[in-house]
Amino acid sequence: MRIFLKVILIFILFTQLLSCVGQTTEEVSFMTFNIWQEGTSVPDGFNQIRDVIIATTPDVVCFTEVRNYNDEDWTTKMVTALAEKGHDYNRGYAGGDVSFISKYPIDSGTQIFGNSDKGTIVQFDVHIAGNIIKVAGAHLDYTYYACYLPRGYNGGSPDWKMRDDGKGKPLPMINTDSIQAYNLESTRDEAIASFIDATKDSSQPVILMGDFNEPSFLDWTEKTKHLFDHNGVVMPWYTTKQLDGNGFIDAYRAFYPDEVANPGFTWPSVTSANKSTSWTPLADERDRIDYIFYRGNGITVKDIALVGPKASYVFNNSETLDTDKDTFMASNLPWLSDHKAVFGRFLFAFEE
Repeated sequence: MRIFLKVILIFILFTQLLSCVGQTTEEVSFMTFNIWQEGTSVPDGFNQIRDVIIATTPDVVCFTEVRNYNDEDWTTKMVTALAEKGHDYNRGYAGGDVSFISKYPIDSGTQIFGNSDKGTIVQFDVHIAGNIIKVAGAHLDYTYYACYLPRGYNGGSPDWKMRDDGKGKPLPMINTDSIQAYNLESTRDEAIASFIDATKDSSQPVILMGDFNEPSFLDWTEKTKHLFDHNGVVMPWYTTKQLDGNGFIDAYRAFYPDEVANPGFTWPSVTSANKSTSWTPLADERDRIDYIFYRGNGITVKDIALVGPKASYVFNNSETLDTDKDTFMASNLPWLSDHKAVFGRFLFAFEE
């Protein structure tokens, strides 16, 4: 019996060794960063963006809300500013309001979805140690922001006003079919369908990150239905549900599976301008709407964190509630965005 167990152990060790032969592991870090109108919403916002990147040193950054005001190439301007501080990046821009910078070579940029201010998805090839990672960035439609309905506010149609209960307080909508129907009036579903179709045949690792303007079905659950002004709603949010059904993994929720202990709120963040970014002053609108998703074999999330201040607006007050177990980077730097950024470090096992 003892000899038999030794044989089994040797066999297991041998098969594990074989699985590692011909593989190389690369560590790559990604950050998705909504820069709130190129940093123009707060004084000195451009330099604050630069300083956050220097402090966190991600390998690949996805920027959303890139406007190229006055026909100035904002991404090139940021690459130049970082180079002046000794941090070299390559530029990736393929249209719309999303761009990339990468320490690795980046090329083959394509615009998968673009509809004026109703959403952008772009994709690039990032070359790492002789391998290619498909890296996509998304800034999805901000209208029909359906997660405001359970909080008693409209989500942009017909307006952004409170749904008054007749006594001056918010009147929540709690019917999930009605919420989803409103949600699907946006172009978020069309955008994510275009992305899924564009990447369905890829054998290479795929990273998708950005500002989705929609919460996750993994966050609006039975455990949270009486928290964060969900008002009893358990919601199968469409965009993240579609990604999940097509093999994409939500990196933050994979690393932090407890949506109560680690809510990971990215919206609405406090800023260095000391001016409220809340759109629902009589409700708790905190949500995780900025993501990093991945798909592919041999990918491991090494660590993941929020970037920016701990505080968010809760009932129009700056609060650090429910942040004790989330990890934050650059939390003491001046902050220029109404979103927090998300930083993830990944291990990729490539075949040699």
